Amino acid sequence: MADYIDYYALLGVPKTAGEAEIKSAYRKLALKHHPDRNPGNKTSESKFKEINEANEVLSDPKKRKMYDQMGKDWQGGQGYRPPPGGGYQQRQQSGGFQPNFQGGQGGDFEQFGDFSEFFKSMFGGAQGGSGFDGMEEGGGGRSQLDMEAELQLSVEDLIRGGHKQLSFSYRAGRRTETKEINVKLPKGLRDGATIRLRGQGKEAGGRAGDLYLKIRLLPDPRFEIDGDDLRVKVDVFPWDAALGAEIPVPSPSGIVTVKLAPCTAAGRRLRLSGRGLPRKDGGHGDLYALISISLPGKLSPRQLELFKQLKDSAA
Repeated sequence: MADYIDYYALLGVPKTAGEAEIKSAYRKLALKHHPDRNPGNKTSESKFKEINEANEVLSDPKKRKMYDQMGKDWQGGQGYRPPPGGGYQQRQQSGGFQPNFQGGQGGDFEQFGDFSEFFKSMFGGAQGGSGFDGMEEGGGGRSQLDMEAELQLSVEDLIRGGHKQLSFSYRAGRRTETKEINVKLPKGLRDGATIRLRGQGKEAGGRAGDLYLKIRLLPDPRFEIDGDDLRVKVDVFPWDAALGAEIPVPSPSGIVTVKLAPCTAAGRRLRLSGRGLPRKDGGHGDLYALISISLPGKLSPRQLELFKQLKDSAA
């Protein structure tokens, strides 16, 4: 039995909030608590995970509808009990139990991941870092010994590649089985791709099925993804936009210094070649910096006077 979590309160939005309002609230909070901005801060790390969980539910119409309906059953501090058919469940096959990570009863399995027990009990899903040794383009026949899971990756995971450790548990009859797999992340991964791990499924009669991982890319408060390219908003001061300057631009691999030309208008895009997502062919997409002009929180009397002079001279 898991305690109810108010996702609306976590993001600071009303229950009537629209998609744009939820997205804006999430981006602001995620940017504030992002681990890169708070290295070693466990409180911010925990808050960042909570914010991502709230966004995971409220930004998905199906999950939000289910949450709104089932959340009404939790009152007065009582524990939340998932309804029949909600969360995680197993379905009986002739070859044994096969995990179904698309929905079911949360009490039937134990898993290791970043989502809360409340989320798992309602929506299910196997979380945690992972990798794979094969990429599947299409469906195809599957064995009764095969298993399915969802693998969440960050933009940094796609950029870095390398290896990731996957650890999760599932019920097989009356036993709880645990799998720990260290696999390699190939180039060209995108949201929705399916990864096939040969021989990492269930075992029976001397045979082993495969484990299929569906890739889900986590939203990033800094970057927007457009195919192979990334977009990032960069705030600059008016005088830097007018006179030109060297400005810092966030990229997945760190801060990049870019020369801003004089008389740069708001909305201009700067292209950083090869700073986007890696492709299967070994190349990379691009990173586009969208220029936004902003003022400091407070202007000094001298700065105000200079702006007045600038205004008078333009009249």
